[in-house]
Amino acid sequence: MLLLILQFPLLNAQTKMIQLQHKDKKDLIKKISDLVKDHYVFPDLGKKYGEEISKLIQSSAFAYVNEPKEFAEKVTAVLQKLMNDKHMYFRLIESSELGEDKKGSLHHPVRYFRLGQKEHFGIFRLDWIENDIGYLDYRRFYNHCKSKKMLLHAFHFLSTANAIIIDLRENQGGSGNLIPLLLSYFLPHPTQLTGTYYRDRDMTEEWWTQEKVEGKRLLEVPLFILIGKNTFSAAEYFAYDLKVRKRATFVGEASKGGAHSVDLYPVGDHFEIYIPTARAVNPVTGTNWEGTGIIPDVVVASESALDTAIALAKEAAREYRKLKDTKITEAVQKMQKQLDQAEKFFKENNIDQAESLLELSFQTGSQADLIDDFFIQVLAYHYSSNEKYKMSIWLLEKQTQLFPEALNGYVALAWAYYNAGEKKRAMEQFAKVLELDERNSIALKMLEELK
Repeated sequence: MLLLILQFPLLNAQTKMIQLQHKDKKDLIKKISDLVKDHYVFPDLGKKYGEEISKLIQSSAFAYVNEPKEFAEKVTAVLQKLMNDKHMYFRLIESSELGEDKKGSLHHPVRYFRLGQKEHFGIFRLDWIENDIGYLDYRRFYNHCKSKKMLLHAFHFLSTANAIIIDLRENQGGSGNLIPLLLSYFLPHPTQLTGTYYRDRDMTEEWWTQEKVEGKRLLEVPLFILIGKNTFSAAEYFAYDLKVRKRATFVGEASKGGAHSVDLYPVGDHFEIYIPTARAVNPVTGTNWEGTGIIPDVVVASESALDTAIALAKEAAREYRKLKDTKITEAVQKMQKQLDQAEKFFKENNIDQAESLLELSFQTGSQADLIDDFFIQVLAYHYSSNEKYKMSIWLLEKQTQLFPEALNGYVALAWAYYNAGEKKRAMEQFAKVLELDERNSIALKMLEELK
């Protein structure tokens, strides 16, 4: 997916340059005109707008604008009005506060790096509202490993919420590459998402939800998306699929309306321009949100959107919590019957039947999201007496299979084998403890003792 928009805030004060002369401005407008003709996402409109842009220098639009930065801002305003495309963006190239070479290869990477640091990779706030409602204020979409890790941590944080609010009111876009991953938490697999048509390749790239995600999907959690007049580009890309699939309730004001993706081109030695070269295409609607924006389900002033969403989320969370509790209660009752029957089979030395029932009990528990490493270990502890040790050992072995990075599982399993008199297997598990914790004093002592 192309870079949707990266209109970096300028990090430095004015760049010292000589004033622009008429010939300078004429040359710059001519280059912009040619670039629009060659690259604008709609070739016919690109040709039309390119010709209209070339005539601008003959008008008085820029006659008295000679300061470079002011000229860039004026040109941007004229281009956006002429083409009715908010992704058109012409700017003066400026260094960040680090003072890197504006013409050097590190200029854009450094600006992007500094912006990411300042904005915490887009995560402005992550919080709980009245314990039940998870809240994420996300202000720019980034595309690199650090950003992905932070977002995955955020989604882990939100995974126990009974309602979720994602605030995009101040999100003006960024890179769209992580959008399929994020949507995979809220939409089932496989779901075809909004794709991207590229003019230069004359092809559409399809995007789908992913088959697997880290942690658990949040397919049924009530979801509320806050949008407003500053919600733009990649933020709209993310929101549009949720809107079309009726997966979320949208609260606030209509978004800005930018469904194009851009490429960055140099214009002379001191300027550069973002030109839309691709457009969003949704498989359900066959279109996108360009020019119209995304219309909220609950229309309120942007500054009131969060309070309104919280009121809605409270009620939704109450209902969702009731459903979860009912599901858990039913799972616990069913799981207990399966465990009791498995214990009976172990006593009768009917191992295959016992293990089959234990597998079924884990499926039951997993469907209610009960199963984690600590849950299994506490359950195994219940069966830790000599007459029930087979149940305990099976459960702890299952723990190490499902959670191979959990040190406590190997420690508990090693002691279970030790207490059952299976010294060789105990040594194997203590050895695995040392693979995860090479200075574990208990494992070192027990391995020495068991030699």
